[in-house]
Amino acid sequence: LRQGEHDGAGGREGVSSADIHGMFAGLPGAHGIIEAALNGQGRVMTDDSARPSSAAVLAGDFLFFGGEPSEELVRRALNAGNRAWIVQGSSAFLALVQAQRSGTWSERIAFDAHLTALLANLPQGVTLVPIGAAEMAFCRKTPWAADFVGMFTDAEYARSGLGVLVCADGAFVSGASSYATYPGGIEVEVDTAPAHRGYGYATLAAAKLILTAHQQGKIATWDAANETSAHIAQKLGYRVTCAYQVFTTA
Repeated sequence: LRQGEHDGAGGREGVSSADIHGMFAGLPGAHGIIEAALNGQGRVMTDDSARPSSAAVLAGDFLFFGGEPSEELVRRALNAGNRAWIVQGSSAFLALVQAQRSGTWSERIAFDAHLTALLANLPQGVTLVPIGAAEMAFCRKTPWAADFVGMFTDAEYARSGLGVLVCADGAFVSGASSYATYPGGIEVEVDTAPAHRGYGYATLAAAKLILTAHQQGKIATWDAANETSAHIAQKLGYRVTCAYQVFTTA
């Protein structure tokens, strides 16, 4: 299916975002990614096309389950592409996932923000470069930067994506970008080349990205996959809203 299509058991007819949006209201985090999928940047699967009681949202590496647990929906969603998934849902849904896939548990931390500017004095030799066509090409061929543009075609990113790369002494070493977009906001993705971690580059990139988003009237949601990401978010003025468990399938 193309982005934004709804895949119900009996077809697309009758399914709308309004039918399923409430199924995900109780999930503790990742609402930016869910909003992106429900607004076209991802895939929605349901147990019934006319009157759904269960739904799965697939966006990038993420798979979210909402509504009433459905073994059949879990099977179809897990098989929607040959990949590992970062899975969130009720404990009943996650038990169904574990019955079908091996994997590991980890904790993610959801934030919201009150941003303070950190960009007054960039280190010598460091510049911040908006992600345009040439930078997109760099990201697509560079493993640490691939997720910056991975959810978009070039045209889609030029139209609705937002990102910045950190250039240090003539080389791109870090960046921050919209992992996904949704009406009025972006979900933040940050990363740094392994050899250049620990120098604060990701903090600079994220600060610039969030400031730019705010200047455009957008919010920037942030879910941290690890302590490093959480530390950056807190430096930028985000506050923790919750920590929650996710399951990564093998």
